[in-house]
Parts: sequence; structure tokens; C-alpha cells
Amino acid sequence: MEGIVVLLVFFAIWLFVAPIIAVVSAATARREAKEAGEKLKDLQERLRMMEREFSASRTTQKTSIPTPREQPEDMRMAEQLQVIEERHPLPPSKPLEGMSPEPVSEPPPLPRKKLIDYGEVISPELPPEVPAVPEVPKEPFSWERFMGVKMFSWLGGVAMFFGVIFFVKYSFENNLIPPAMRIALGYVAGVGLLVGGLIVHRLPKYQVLAQSACATGTLILYGVTFAAHAIYHFAAFGQIPTFILMALVTLTAFLIAVRLNAQVVAALGMLGGFLTPVLLSTGRDQPFGLFGYIALLDIGLIAVSRHSNWRHLAAGGALGTAWMILGWCDRFFVPGAYAVGAKTLIPMGIVVFFVYLFLAGDWRSKRLEGNDRFSAGSVLGLAGTGFLLGFGMLEYPTIGERPFLLYGYLLLVNLAVIAQAFFRPRLVQVQLGAAVLTFLHLALWSGKYLVPGNLMAALVLYLVFGALHAVVPVLLAPRLPEDSAKLSRTAGPWAVPCALLLMMLPVFHLSPAPMAVWAGILLVDLLGIALAALCGALMPVLAALVLTMVAAAAWLLQVPVANCPLLPFLGVISGFSVLFAAAGGWLVRRLGVDVCAKSPEAAAAAWLPVSAGLLPYGLLVLALGQLPVVNPSPVFGVALLMTVLLIGLSVIGKQGALVLVSLVATVAVEGVWHLRHFHADAAVTPLLWYLGFHGLFLAFPFVFRKASEGQALPWIASALSGVLHFPLVYQVVKHGYPNHMMGLLPAAFALPSLLALFAVIRSISGMDEKNRSRMAWFGGVALFFITLIFPIQFSRQWLTVSWALEGAMLLWLFRRVPHPGLRLAGLFLLGISFVRLSFNPAVFTDYPRSGRAILNWHLYTYGIVAVSQFLGAHWFLDAEDRLSRFKPRGVLLVMGGLLLFLLLNIEIADYFTAPGDRCVAFRFGGNFPRDMTYSIAWGLFALGLLGIGIWKKSSYPRFAAIGLLGITLLKLFLHDLAAIENVYRIGALIGVAVIAFVASFLYQRFYDKSRSS
Repeated sequence: MEGIVVLLVFFAIWLFVAPIIAVVSAATARREAKEAGEKLKDLQERLRMMEREFSASRTTQKTSIPTPREQPEDMRMAEQLQVIEERHPLPPSKPLEGMSPEPVSEPPPLPRKKLIDYGEVISPELPPEVPAVPEVPKEPFSWERFMGVKMFSWLGGVAMFFGVIFFVKYSFENNLIPPAMRIALGYVAGVGLLVGGLIVHRLPKYQVLAQSACATGTLILYGVTFAAHAIYHFAAFGQIPTFILMALVTLTAFLIAVRLNAQVVAALGMLGGFLTPVLLSTGRDQPFGLFGYIALLDIGLIAVSRHSNWRHLAAGGALGTAWMILGWCDRFFVPGAYAVGAKTLIPMGIVVFFVYLFLAGDWRSKRLEGNDRFSAGSVLGLAGTGFLLGFGMLEYPTIGERPFLLYGYLLLVNLAVIAQAFFRPRLVQVQLGAAVLTFLHLALWSGKYLVPGNLMAALVLYLVFGALHAVVPVLLAPRLPEDSAKLSRTAGPWAVPCALLLMMLPVFHLSPAPMAVWAGILLVDLLGIALAALCGALMPVLAALVLTMVAAAAWLLQVPVANCPLLPFLGVISGFSVLFAAAGGWLVRRLGVDVCAKSPEAAAAAWLPVSAGLLPYGLLVLALGQLPVVNPSPVFGVALLMTVLLIGLSVIGKQGALVLVSLVATVAVEGVWHLRHFHADAAVTPLLWYLGFHGLFLAFPFVFRKASEGQALPWIASALSGVLHFPLVYQVVKHGYPNHMMGLLPAAFALPSLLALFAVIRSISGMDEKNRSRMAWFGGVALFFITLIFPIQFSRQWLTVSWALEGAMLLWLFRRVPHPGLRLAGLFLLGISFVRLSFNPAVFTDYPRSGRAILNWHLYTYGIVAVSQFLGAHWFLDAEDRLSRFKPRGVLLVMGGLLLFLLLNIEIADYFTAPGDRCVAFRFGGNFPRDMTYSIAWGLFALGLLGIGIWKKSSYPRFAAIGLLGITLLKLFLHDLAAIENVYRIGALIGVAVIAFVASFLYQRFYDKSRSS
């Protein structure tokens, strides 16, 4: 059984050792390849220098060859060949064996007097021959050699180490060897292996065996020393002697590794160093001895890694350290032992110590070697372990209830990550990751442990970590490349909205949240504004404004209604609104942002002051819906402040839309208060506020004429101010001051509009598009109030009459002020008045009869509306034929005719309705005079339509007359004549015949005139 256990442990350790050995082998191969590449570069440089010297020695004098103007081609070629032979003579050929060389007579040179300037003949110079560099044959890789030499040696060392370890463990369990003898034998074995390895290393063929022996001896010395101190507690192996002895063992091990240039020794030493306390553990908790030993091991690994350029050793040391910390916390860090008292500091101190230990090693490595990913990764890995431990500590209430202790520890971890980012600026993303983890940790802690008692501590922590992670990326930006610097400058200010999200947590968790929360929110907002001024990031400031207003809304909703914190709430929203509006203007001027540009920052610059003025309106509406506000002055005062703010922005930035938006928002606040909190007993205060707001918006474009000159929306807001405020004022006067002269109220509202219209007319110099628009709006509003006098002063039907009159007057005004809006509004009002009288059944069921025949309210209502339709058709003007396909004039005439026909039938029905009936009743049958009256009236109406059609030479009224006359005849023959006696039947037929004859005569005359013309 023990053999099986040994084999399982062996294979488990082999699975851990094999990757390390592979990494070490790969690192060795990379170093050798790098050295070979440097040697090859040196040889190539030397060959280039030799080539340049050889080319300089062969430089020849250039020759110009004159050529006659008409020189034959063969002559020119011969001359060029002669020049080439002079520059590059051929070497003498060797005679064959047995033959004597015969003299070769050279041809006479060509006469140079025949040559003229033909051009320079340049012979292509061949590159000098470069001597070939003999390649060193590489020894092919042999698995047999690797397995037989290196692998068996390493396995032997590991087996020896485990043999000693299990022997020691067996002797512990069975007490075969006295403790002192065990320790002595262990030291003898360890030192013997070290000495033997150093001796064998002198033989070149046995270097691998020597390295394995030294590594095994080092592991044995670690294990024996640790056992003598932690298990046997020998007096000679106290805290300080053991520390010194283990430091000597570590120093010896790494000196040997450096001396032998053996990564295997260092890697196996590192592995054995971390496995020793695990394999020899007795189950007792001794954190200082354990992690003091780990610290010595890490110091040695860092030193050897830097000295021998074995960078992976530091990463392996960090991995082993993190493994030991987590394993120890999992086994020994329990609430009953380390979650109370001063012992809480032990795991925190351990993590912080090792993080900064590897940080110091990375700082040293950065200064000496530049970019070292293994060293940097070691620091970040241990920092991640620190964050993981911090999240685990949230499970212990005794730690969570001490926020300064917990977050003091996390602050040290954060500072290590920030220092790492300063050492290696390209790792700025890691700092951002640490910020995200920290904010998440604070959010979890707040949800679990936030109470009124630690609120101040929570606010301080939110502010500290928010400022830390907002400022650091901005400070790092100058040290980064352009792409990373942009990311850093953009991401840093976004820590401010994250801190604001944390500041909102007390608002949701504590009811009610104290005013101290707003002090923290103010500091965070000021930080965001300052960072925006430094790096130009305006989007986070806009997000901070929105989150601040959301926090105010949440604060209001969390407060009980009985407490009614209206004045503090209004002070908060107005103060932050003014702050962000002023900050927005200051940032735009400081940064020189073009608010008209198409970019996120330009959009944020444009929306920041506008949002600061608009968002409080929504909060005011929320407050009016949540709290009992009897006196509207505080709420309306804040609305007035926001109105002045938006109007000021419109004047500065020439944004007329802000005036109109402010008007709508102000009326919304007034309307909500009026619907929910108005009482007739206190009508003076709201009446003054309504009239004051109306006067403010009405006078704005006239007071700030230069700022409003090129814009239409301020003038539109001025004209609409009376229309939007009139219902509120009307309700106040109606309920607070009831009277019988309410028609004077729209007349009073019409007067300012007329005065404004006259002011516009007097100030204009020409009838351009802007002036037409102003005149149209003020004239239309004035007509609206004038026509509103009738329905308010009289009865309900006058509302319809006023719409019709106003529609006709707008069409008349359009002929003087040709603004398209007037024409469309007039047509719309005329259409609405027609629909209301024609298709509204309430006109016949809810409106009572006047009790007077013919001369009743139906006559003037339908008659005035019909006349308005005819006048509208007469005044309608469409010079540009924009509405020609809809034929508005014909539609108006048809609607007027239908209203008259409907009026005719209503009057007949009203005349024949029983005196006791309240409303008009339309009935057919059972009453011959009524039925005959309908028929004769329809015939006469058709006769009138026919006359109009003939008079105006229009086919539409004639067709309508024919149709109506046909319906009348059908009604007469199918309905009326069936219920009457002979005498009456004859009279009816004669009457219908007369009508038919007259219609025929008129048609005949119409056609005769058509032919003669």
C-alpha cells in the first residue's frame, strides 16, 4: 500500500515538475539561439567591411568615348568592347599539357581621332566574391540521449529527495531514529550531495548528474532545517538561528545554481522549497515560521532570477507563494481563530508583505533589465491573491464591521498595483482592473455592513478610493504611448461616476440618509470637474450630474412624507444645478470646445449646462407628487431660478430652443401643483406666480432683442406663454373669485398679444420670413383670445362658434401675413368646428332646447359656423398651389353647405318636437305635416344649390342639387304619399312638380346661355 502511495505521489509531483523542466529547457534553447544570432550578425558586419574595402581598391578612372555623328553600329560596338577589355583584362589562359603557348598578336587599337563624345560607358561591376561561412553542424536531437542522460538524472534527484522525506516521515511515526540523529543524518546527506555535485561538475560529461545532486542536497537541507525548528523544537534551532541557517541554505543553493549555470538546480530547489512545509506539516498553525521560510525562499529566487536572467523563477516563486497563502487561509483562517482581535492582521500582513517584496524585485528588475513580463506578472498575481482574500474576508462580520482595517489592507494592495503601473506604464489597464475590483468590493460591503454608525467611514472610503483611481490614470498618461495615454485619460475620470454610484448606496440603504451624504457627493463632483479641466473629459461630468440628480430623487423617495424635507431638497437640487451649469460654461471656455462639432465631448459640453437647468424640473414635479406643498413659493422659486438659468444660456449661446423648453417645463410644474395642491382659499399666491411667469416669457424677446433677433423659438415661446398660462389663471379666477364676467379674462389676455403684435409691426423694416412668423404667432394668439370671449362668456356651443370664427379670421390674416402656419391653423379650426357640430351626438342629446322655434341657439350656432366656412373659402389663398390636390376651398364650401342642410333639418325637428321634450327629436312617419315639411324643405334646398351652381358655373353644387332632389322625390313617393289622403296627396304632388319645373327651367336657361356664349 505504501508503494502505491509513493508511486501516486511520484507521478503527481512529476506532473508538476515536467512543465517546469520544459520551461527551463525552452529558456536555455532561447538563450543559445540568441547567442548564435549575435555571432552571426558580427560575422556579417565584418564581411560587409571587407567588401567595402575591396570595392574601394578596384575603383577605376572613367573614360569618355567620343563618337562621330554618323558612326556605324558595328564601329560603336567595337569601340565599346575595346574600352571594356582595357578596364577588365582577361587573365592569361594556361596552356595544355605538352603544348607550348603561342604568342597571340593583339589587334591594333582603333584610331581615337575618330571618336567624339558619345557618352560614358560604364561596365557593370560584379560584386566581389564573398567567402562562404562554414556552418557549424548542429547535433540532432536525440530522445534517447534526453531520456537517458537528463531525464533519469532528474528523476533520480527527485526520487532521492522523496526517499529522504518519506524516510524522515516514517521515522517520525515509528520513532526508529532519535530526533537528533535524524537531523544529523539529514544534514550529512544534504551537505554530501552538495559537495559531491560540485566535485562531479568538474567532469564535463557528468554536469547533469552534478546539477541533480546539488538540487537534491538543497532540498534535503531545507526539509531538515524546517523539521528541526517546527517539529522537534530543538533549543539550538530557535527563531533567529533557524532564520540564519535557512538563509544560509537558500544562499548556498542559489549560489551553486549560479555557479553551475543550471536552471534545473534553481527550479528543483524552488519546487522542493515550497513542498517541504507541505510534506512535513504536523497540522499545527505556525504562520510566522512558515511564511518567514517562504520569504527567504522568495528572496533567493528573486536574486537568482535577476542575476542569471532566469526570469521564470520569480513567477514560479510568486505562484508558489500564492498557493501557500491560499492553502494556509483555507486551513487555518477560521472565524474562531483569526477573525477576531489582533490576529486578523496576520493574513493581511502576509499578503501585503509578499506583494511589496515582489514589487521591490520588479522595480529592481525594471531598472536593470527593462521589460520583464515574468517579474511584473508576479506582482500582479499576488495582488490578485490579495483581492481574492479581501472578498473572502467579507464573510466574517468581525472584519466587515471594521472598515478602516479591511480597506486599509485593500488600499495597500491598490497602491502596489498603482506602483506597478508607474514602473511599467503599459500596464495601466491592470490599474483600471484594480479600480473595478475595489469598487465592487465597496459595493458588496455597503450592501452587507453599512449602518448609520459607520456611514462617515463609508463616505471617506468612497471618496479616497474614487479620488485615487481617478487621479492615477491622469498622472500616468504623460508616461504612456499615444494610444495608451488616450485610454488612460479617458478611463480615469470615469472613476468619479463610479464613486457617485457608491455614494448613492447610503441613500438607498439608510432611511432617511443624513445630509453628510451630500457633502461627500459634492466633493466627488468637484473632483470630476477638476479632472475634466485637466484632461478634457466632459462625458464623466455629464454622467456625474445625472447621477447626482438621481441620488436626489432617491433621497426624496426614501424620506417619509411626515418629515417633509422640502427646503433641504430644494437647496440640494438648486445648488448642484448652479454648480454644474457654471462648471459647464467654465470648462467650455477653458478647454476651447466647439459645441457645434460632431464629437462626444462637444455633445457633452453642449448638454452639460442645459441638463443642469432641465433636470431639476423633473425633480420638482416628483416633489410635488410626493410631498404636501401648500405654499408653492419655494417650488416656484426654484423653477424661476432654473428659468433664469436656461434663459441666460439661451442669451449666451443663442439657443432659442431653451426658452421654449423652459416655458413648457415651468408650465408643467405649475400645472402639477395646481392639480394636486390648489385651494380656492389661497388663490392670490399662485395667481401672482402664474401671471409673473407669463409676463417673464412674454417680455423676454423684446428685452433681449439682439439675442433673439435671428431666432424664431424665443418669439414663439413669448406668444405661447399666454396660451399655456391662461387655463391656470382661468381656474384660479373661476374658483377663487367667481363672477359673471369671465369673458373679460380672455379679453385681458388678448391685450398683451395685441400690444406685442403692434410692437413687432412697428419694429420691422420689411416683410421677410422672420417678421411674418412673429406677426403670425402674435396675431393668431390675439385672435384666439378674442374668439375665446364668446364661449367663456356665454354657453358651451360658443366654444365651437369661437373656433370657427378664429379659423376664418386666421385665413383672413394669412392674406395679410402669409405665414403657412396661419393657413393650416385656420383650416384645422374650421374642420374641428364642422366635426363637432356634425358628428357629435351630444349636440342633440345633452344640449337642451331653447323653447323658441326657429330663432334659437341652433340657428346662430350652425349659421355662424356655416358662414365662417363660407368666409374661409372666400378668404382662402394658395398662390403657390401647395394644397391644390386637397381642394381646401371646395371642402370648406361643402362643409358650409352640409351645416346649413343640417341646420334646416334641426329647425324642422325642433319645431315639431313636443313641448315637454328636453332635447331635439328626429322622427319620420306618423306626422304628415312634419314629413311634408322635410320633403319641401329638401326640395327647396336642392333648388337653391342648383341656382348657386348655375350662378357660379360650378358642376359640384348642381350635382349635389340633383342628388338631393332625387332623394326628396324618392322620399315623397315611397314614404310620404303612402300615408296621406287624396287631397293632401294632390297638394304634395303639385308642390313637388312646381319644384321640378323650376329646376328644369333653371337648367334650360343655364344651357341656353352656355350655347349662346
